[in-house]
Amino acid sequence: MVDWAKVKPGAFTPVYVQIAQLVRDAISSGEFGPGDRLPSETFVQQATGVNRLTVRKSYRILIDEGLIVTVQGRGSFVLPVDET
Repeated sequence: MVDWAKVKPGAFTPVYVQIAQLVRDAISSGEFGPGDRLPSETFVQQATGVNRLTVRKSYRILIDEGLIVTVQGRGSFVLPVDET
């Protein structure tokens, strides 16, 4: 289970980077596998106490890295690993 309490506002590392790293680690460890739905932006916002746009920025990093995809009205999902 992702430990959202590890997100530390005011730390040297920006909060959006911290959130992206937590989700990235959860994907790497297999906690979230291909096709799994990630926690909603609203859930992460409430769990961390940060602005929803900060969570969205975190998810955008993961989208740009090819780790997740967001489907409007459905949520964000882990993409299969491209092993080529």
